[in-house]
Amino acid sequence: MLDQAGVAPRFSIAVLGVSPIPADQRVLRSICASSKWNWNGVATLERARLWMTRRGLPAVIICERDLPDGNWKLLFQETQALAHPPKFVVSSRLADEYLWVEVLNLGGHDVLAIPFSDREVFHVVRSAAESWLGRWGTNLQRQKAYGAGGGAIH
Repeated sequence: MLDQAGVAPRFSIAVLGVSPIPADQRVLRSICASSKWNWNGVATLERARLWMTRRGLPAVIICERDLPDGNWKLLFQETQALAHPPKFVVSSRLADEYLWVEVLNLGGHDVLAIPFSDREVFHVVRSAAESWLGRWGTNLQRQKAYGAGGGAIH
């Protein structure tokens, strides 16, 4: 399978999308389907916690700025306290300079504006995944980076 640049992806990674908006989930799932990324989508902060407790940490989290039961900062703080934190991307319809500066200053990877651009999502997720693998990946994790983040959310 070729990615959007016409190159076979070098690794498969888990991407967890946290958004209460079904249309956004469908778009992200579609973009990830064109790569070897393993897309997993949930609608709430609590479901994200449950998913990570059962399946382990993904390499990349794309989290909607505002969730029905919290916001991106709560999930970000919880995941960043773990041994191998995922790269964190915030998505928002109001992706202004303030949000971008806030995400980067707190240690997040990037911000994606909604509506999503296929190219931008692909670029941001690929960059985040490569950064995560460069920091935490071992040869074993590079072979099966799915859920290789280690740790659990409580």
